[in-house]
Amino acid sequence: MSEKEQRYLQLLAKKVLAGKASEEERLFLEEYYNVFEKQAGIEQELTGEELKSLQQSVLERIHRRMNVYGMRRRPVFRYWRQLGVAASFLLVAGVALWFVFRKQPHAGVAQQGPVATDVLPGGNKATLTLEDGSTIVLDEMKKDSLVQQGSMQVSKSADGLLIYSVAGHSSSAEAVIYNTVTTPRGGQYQVALPDGTRVWLNAASSIRFPTRFTKDQRQVSITGEVYFEVAHKPAQPFVVTTGATTVQVLGTHFNIKAYPDEDVMKTTLAEGSVKIVHAGKTAVLKPREQLQAGGALFKVVQQVDVDAELAWKNGLFYFKNDDIEAVMKQVQRWYNVDVQYNGAIPAKQFTGTIPRSVTLSELMEMLSFYDDMKCVIKGNTIIIQR
Repeated sequence: MSEKEQRYLQLLAKKVLAGKASEEERLFLEEYYNVFEKQAGIEQELTGEELKSLQQSVLERIHRRMNVYGMRRRPVFRYWRQLGVAASFLLVAGVALWFVFRKQPHAGVAQQGPVATDVLPGGNKATLTLEDGSTIVLDEMKKDSLVQQGSMQVSKSADGLLIYSVAGHSSSAEAVIYNTVTTPRGGQYQVALPDGTRVWLNAASSIRFPTRFTKDQRQVSITGEVYFEVAHKPAQPFVVTTGATTVQVLGTHFNIKAYPDEDVMKTTLAEGSVKIVHAGKTAVLKPREQLQAGGALFKVVQQVDVDAELAWKNGLFYFKNDDIEAVMKQVQRWYNVDVQYNGAIPAKQFTGTIPRSVTLSELMEMLSFYDDMKCVIKGNTIIIQR
């Protein structure tokens, strides 16, 4: 086993011991040590029949344990090569799975150009734009440093949360001051608004809001993808606008995905209730419902997988019957890269979850492995070839 593989498994083991691993990750680590280390060992070459038998054994053991824990089987990538179906729902541990089942280096991804290092995943990066147009790069802002905005103070906590808090007495004559937090491609950020509402911004997203809510509504506007946990204030509804869509709530948890390069805007309700108005049409959502709107489309989808919709917030890529172009939109935003297609665009679909903590080459190598496409990473550009 290579040093890189050992390091990943060690990190996964620490995560399990700390109680921070998902059930899938825990089961993967257990099955890895119980089956591969004891029965065969990943360094040992296996015949096709031996590999197939071992894979089936792993699959059966995993399914038995899933039944014991009452777990729902997660979707998996459809297009396996040597992997067969043994990995099943475990693509959440995608990097380790790829390493474990790999029998020889996969030649699907190459790196060219002046950039010798890999492209790292995104992180906590954002810009705060103040009322006067001046900007503050939040990832460079020191923790506990203060910025005065009228009667409010803006500070940054040790874990990167931007916090708005009352610094002094405000009067009705005080002008309303607006701030905007914007994440770049390759960035994400969290904000605690003046009313206590918590906001998570995905890459290439923004939120504009007043530094204090003074009227009968708390109104903000967004672009991109934003998750809200709204502070409950019945006398002051919380209103989110994005393009032609308005979402009104009292106190609830919901996600809005409204990127300009996406044809469909999606609002997903995790908790509470929301009223949505889009192009003159109205819908009220219940938990686990999603409104899809765009063009002539205006549809409420019931029993959506909320965990899947919030996967980005929880550090995961989630793909469900997505073509390569849809997958690459997520990749472009998170790694701040561009994509070129040489030849026909691959037509296969992907379903599964992968940690957003992997490097770009690791992610592309996994995708190449399952789809058998060839990728070249040249600087900050991914070239996909057939």
